[in-house]
Amino acid sequence: MKPSSFCCLSTYGCHQELFGLLLSLSIHHPNSNVYCLVDTVSKNDILSYTPKLNLNVKWIENLNQYSGLNRAQMTQRGIWSDFQMMKAYAIDEALKYEKDTLFLDADIILLDTIDNIDNTKELGVSPHYIKKSDTDRYGYYNGGVLWTNQKTVKDDWIKFTKTSRYFDQASIEDLVKKYSYFEFGEHCNFSWWRITQSATSPQNIISNVSIKNNKIMYKDKPLKFVHTHFHEKRQDMDFFNNLIKSNLNKIKDYKTLAIISRMVDHKWIIQLPKQPMSPPWNHSNDSFRELLMLIMKKNKDVKIELNTKSGHIWLNNNILLYDRPTNLWFNNEMMSAHKVLLGNGDQAAEGKQLKENGVNVSPWIFWPRRPMLLEKQLNKNVSLNYSERKIESIFIGNFENPTQQKYRQINDWESVLTEYHCTAGNKHKFTQEQYLDKLRNARYGLCLRGYGSKCHREVELMAFGTVPIITPEVSIQSYLDPPKENVHYIKVSSEKDMREKLNNITKEQWEKMSKSCYDWYQKNVYSDNVWNNMLSYLLL
Repeated sequence: MKPSSFCCLSTYGCHQELFGLLLSLSIHHPNSNVYCLVDTVSKNDILSYTPKLNLNVKWIENLNQYSGLNRAQMTQRGIWSDFQMMKAYAIDEALKYEKDTLFLDADIILLDTIDNIDNTKELGVSPHYIKKSDTDRYGYYNGGVLWTNQKTVKDDWIKFTKTSRYFDQASIEDLVKKYSYFEFGEHCNFSWWRITQSATSPQNIISNVSIKNNKIMYKDKPLKFVHTHFHEKRQDMDFFNNLIKSNLNKIKDYKTLAIISRMVDHKWIIQLPKQPMSPPWNHSNDSFRELLMLIMKKNKDVKIELNTKSGHIWLNNNILLYDRPTNLWFNNEMMSAHKVLLGNGDQAAEGKQLKENGVNVSPWIFWPRRPMLLEKQLNKNVSLNYSERKIESIFIGNFENPTQQKYRQINDWESVLTEYHCTAGNKHKFTQEQYLDKLRNARYGLCLRGYGSKCHREVELMAFGTVPIITPEVSIQSYLDPPKENVHYIKVSSEKDMREKLNNITKEQWEKMSKSCYDWYQKNVYSDNVWNNMLSYLLL
């Protein structure tokens, strides 16, 4: 059985680890009820982090008296044991509302669903699985993991700890004398002490770690969760941490690796190629790369680092954010990525090519050519209604290469559009501001494929509530949140088809579609929301 709920605690010194625990719970136990005892500053910071947790968290702010104090300082003041016994209060808080709860220390990360709870018992405890001389000193059970369905455990744990030989841990030995209990197996709560303090050799413990069915196993059982400080550089912890990360890399568990990096760095690190670079890696730093600057400005836990070693954009070293228009930039480095988000391009074409090479690829978002300028326009101007828009239908574009010319000089679109502007070469007919203002003043905008199968135009139109007219060559389904036909766009096969469909759309239908377009852009592309939604899609 799975736990009915979880509980945990942390002050600010460990709140980055707590966020990691909560992210891993969001993955393996989504929508769970979690009771967190914290100080106020920890709660406020975690609530500002991205992505938003996929959990029902109840924050209990009763640790402010311990805020800013480390273990040594609490020990000196004689309050360390009191702080440790807040675990019992966390359990008590959860059991006010839940039939059972699993307490987990903040420095735990789940690797799998916890589904081995024996709810016929009253208590679940986690042996250290270390040599007797150490359990005689530190306790047979670990104080960082305890499951129960008994409300009386709180008072008993506090009572037994007062005479315990080692704080809250040795007192668990008294709890198991009073309550019926089960023990978590060796495939749970795996930590560095299991290697360094084992009754057998470290090599023997390590030999029990294997990979099967793309999962990390311990003695042929899926490893459920690990208990360690990934930021510590202490030799014993560092060895254990590298063992876990090495195996996570083998199974390409980009989600857990991203969480670990986030805990260690305290931020999501995006590595952006430093320009100028030589072709084909040169880039003008517009489009998504400009959107990244807005993302970093809006999210305090996002940091951009310039990278001279790669022409690709990376998130936490193993997730590749592909923002190029075609497969021209596919290389061996890309094939080694644990995960690829495909911006421009089609899942049925470029995505298929990557999958055939064993790459884990998913559709992504797309973005305006000049996100900063577009958002400035959006923030300055209210959306126009049906009667305020003086242009029924429009196309503005150009072609700078044979591929664009091939798709943009087919059909006689000029004959059915209110305005049609298509130029050749690098010289544009309108400034970017004029171009965006034209789109804003139109009810419909024609979308013709460019160099890639997506075009900035589709999302630029939706930003202003202008309904896109999608032609067959445009990739409109390869989005993490695909726009829907007749909700966000109209699909046409020819000039005649376009004219007939537009003639049959009422003012009320257009207004509904216009709002759907605007809402889609706000959710999926606008810098206030795009990062959280993208991370939620990627990780949770």
